[in-house]
Amino acid sequence: MFLRHQHVIHAEKLDREDLERHSHTLRKVALRCLAGALVLLGLFLAIRLLEPEMPALQSWMKSLGFWGPLAYCVLFIGLTSVFFPESIIAIAAGTLFGFWMGLIWVVVAGTIGSLLIFVVARHLFMNPARRYLQKHPKLLAFDKAAGREGFKLMFLLRLAPLNYTLLSYLLAVSSAKLRPYALSCIGMFPGNITTVYMGYAARHVSEVASGEKSTDWIKEISIYAGLAFSIAASAFVARLAMKTIKKMQSEGDNSSEITAEA
Repeated sequence: MFLRHQHVIHAEKLDREDLERHSHTLRKVALRCLAGALVLLGLFLAIRLLEPEMPALQSWMKSLGFWGPLAYCVLFIGLTSVFFPESIIAIAAGTLFGFWMGLIWVVVAGTIGSLLIFVVARHLFMNPARRYLQKHPKLLAFDKAAGREGFKLMFLLRLAPLNYTLLSYLLAVSSAKLRPYALSCIGMFPGNITTVYMGYAARHVSEVASGEKSTDWIKEISIYAGLAFSIAASAFVARLAMKTIKKMQSEGDNSSEITAEA
């Protein structure tokens, strides 16, 4: 009778744990869906805010001629260095220059901007940052990982949905080396493709709505299908990157424990 009672208690405990596990999974899924919806809403609002100003901006860029892309790159670097959202400026590139040229200028400006942040922040903030890291073990672990893993970790961080400017500053005051840091900027490309394409799609919608451009249903489907695919692909890559980062973190923790035991 006692053994039977113990078996019932154990079964109830397993059921509770299973229910809690399912509940936790559902909460995670709901939070991810909410986060995704908020990101899309923010990007939609950004497009709506930029749309009325786009004809004037396009005219201004055309009037600059050869200097237009240079002016855009200077604005991109200046604004993102003070934490203006990089995605909004990338959306503007797709609207101003079209998809391919917009992508080129965003990649150029983003790479140069991240390198400038690295050089300036390393010279100005390195010593205060090192003193701060010594007091915070978790941040110090990130610092060591940035130096140890190098390109791999920084590339994954660039793929992940992290703030472009904040990540650049954090890596600049870490143990990261300049060469792998510069190469890791390749990880920004998937996100750049998505945001620039959003701007290109917004420009297309605006031109069709105003009667500046005629279109057919095949082109409309291809444009919106391309937008949906770029968003889905970017989200998939970001999720994969976050999983890999967590795996690297757990492996690093395990190796630290083994070293400490030895």
